[in-house]
Amino acid sequence: MEPQDLDGIPLVSKEEAIAEVRRWLEVEKVDPERVFTQTGDQIIRYKDLVACLEQDTPDGKLLRFAISRGRVMKSERSRALQHLLHIAPAPTAGGPPADLTSSDGTTPSA
Repeated sequence: MEPQDLDGIPLVSKEEAIAEVRRWLEVEKVDPERVFTQTGDQIIRYKDLVACLEQDTPDGKLLRFAISRGRVMKSERSRALQHLLHIAPAPTAGGPPADLTSSDGTTPSA
């Protein structure tokens, strides 16, 4: 990995980013002619992304940041979902669900 950007996100390597773009094109079958981004008169298509990364252009660096940030966000969403799934206790096998309230109607502290 390379140094972190200003948001503290470790950037993926150029090779990792190229592999990700190739996965989009080959596995997910994204149309290479599809517009990836457009700013003013400049249009970048999916087929142009590998070249941007290989040549280490400013657009390629921005793409590496976007892929890195997307991975971090995906990981955070996954952790949050796992946390939510672990909040509710699983019912006991063959018996009624456990009663988590104490005799005074409050939830006991852990």
